[in-house]
Amino acid sequence: MAAAASPYDSRSEVLRGVEWWESQGYKVKLADGVWERDDYVAGSAQQRGEDLNALFADPEVDVVQALQGGFGSAQAIPFLDLDLIAANPKPVVGFSDITALHIALRQKAGLATIYANGLIGVGSHETTTFSKSRLLDVLRSGVEARCRRTRTTPGYARSAAAV
Repeated sequence: MAAAASPYDSRSEVLRGVEWWESQGYKVKLADGVWERDDYVAGSAQQRGEDLNALFADPEVDVVQALQGGFGSAQAIPFLDLDLIAANPKPVVGFSDITALHIALRQKAGLATIYANGLIGVGSHETTTFSKSRLLDVLRSGVEARCRRTRTTPGYARSAAAV
């Protein structure tokens, strides 16, 4: 889990998210910079990018989940090692400001991503049981981290002439 955008408001929010995943039978690995703060973002853009790179490089990590949305994920994009990420595809989970990462990872590394609650969201009592269950269902279904080429994929060439 990486804090790619805004920081946590209270440490207990993070711990509730960790507790929820553990109650589902999973281990949670928090990135080195998860507790960092730099005004309204979760540490420097470089630290946030390096944390994401480390999670993709780590063979023990199966899914990369954002702490939460908020602001600042686009600042981390220049610090992503997109070759490393493409070579180690993993589902990426997050929403709101994390959309910037979804787009960059899709366009630059060909990854499929999941628009869903971050760690704080899955630990929140305000998040519906349906949302939490659906996230688990999608992740447990063996979702592929790589995107298949379709008509909307950049560089896709149609084999049939349009009528």
